[in-house]
Amino acid sequence: MKKMAFFIAVLLITSLLAGCSIIVPNGVYGYVYIRSYWMQSEEEGVDIASDEEIDVLITGQETAPPGYRPLVGARVEIRHNITLIGRERSTDFSGRFEIRDLQSGASTLKVTHWELRNPITRSLQVPSSGVIRFDDEAAEDYWVIIGVQNYQDGNKSSAGSDADASRMYDVLYNQNRLPAEYSLLRNSSATKSAIASAIKYFVDAARSVEDHLVIYFSGFSGADYLSPYDDRGPGLSKQSITDAELEFWLRGFPGYVTVIVDGSYSETMADGRPLQPLALKKPKYTVLTGAQWNRQAQYFEDFGGGVFTYFLWQGLLYGSADGDYDGFITPAELYSYTYTEMVRFYQDKDPSVRHYPTIHRGNSQHVPIFRYR
Repeated sequence: MKKMAFFIAVLLITSLLAGCSIIVPNGVYGYVYIRSYWMQSEEEGVDIASDEEIDVLITGQETAPPGYRPLVGARVEIRHNITLIGRERSTDFSGRFEIRDLQSGASTLKVTHWELRNPITRSLQVPSSGVIRFDDEAAEDYWVIIGVQNYQDGNKSSAGSDADASRMYDVLYNQNRLPAEYSLLRNSSATKSAIASAIKYFVDAARSVEDHLVIYFSGFSGADYLSPYDDRGPGLSKQSITDAELEFWLRGFPGYVTVIVDGSYSETMADGRPLQPLALKKPKYTVLTGAQWNRQAQYFEDFGGGVFTYFLWQGLLYGSADGDYDGFITPAELYSYTYTEMVRFYQDKDPSVRHYPTIHRGNSQHVPIFRYR
């Protein structure tokens, strides 16, 4: 017995001197999900092969979030200092994997699958004992809030748009309980370059496919474009922001993207028509607008701003848009609420001024953008 204990002690000391680590029964488990681009209807004409890189979510969440499905049969391995450790595993029908008997410390998780253009890697910290759940960093929301009433050329103005932006910013900044960062651009600060820079800043800051970028715009808009402060013509100027250009700025964001536009003919930003046939009409984007493709957005003096934004604000401020009463408000819930309220508001108004919200239902339509309790 003493000889055996002595032998084990010598073995342990020899291993430590040789720089080897002792493998303990610890490990990690999680789930691998992939964006469900294939769920988009063929009628919408989305060319999957030419779309942006497919996003993968590796998380401890047991249920695939909206817009995702389990990635079945994916190869999952753990590497420590470039060396493969532990046993490789494949995800099951629910996307779940579990790997035990790993070396503790900083490691890299690698996922490969025939549906992925390139392997997906994530950093993780293997615990000294027990099996932990793999989780991405906490999701973050990013808001770019834009309102332009007085334009540089002096010829165009959208009554109440700067007030609309301030109203949205106030309710979001002061009452939204979701972790979020905000950028408010009003009037002269809302130039084309400033808007592009604000979007790029958040695109670069995002780290998780669960992050959510929301663009809110109130101001002059037309068929397939938005007008920043320094626009010099009705959609013909290089300073206009076309649907295709906005999509180009947004496509690098790794997570969900929602675009909200209070402007005339704003449905055209995601209607699948020229200037760019697809542009924002893709699964990656949810687009909520205040007016149909052939309707002008209206200002109502008693509201102090646009009709659409007023009901957006009301839906957030009092939680009225929370259709399932879970404390969270999603783009789809905002659409349902604003549509109902605007139909009621316009029922006794001149038909020529009526306009109603529209929605392109992308992957973020059921992802919360506001929490009020």
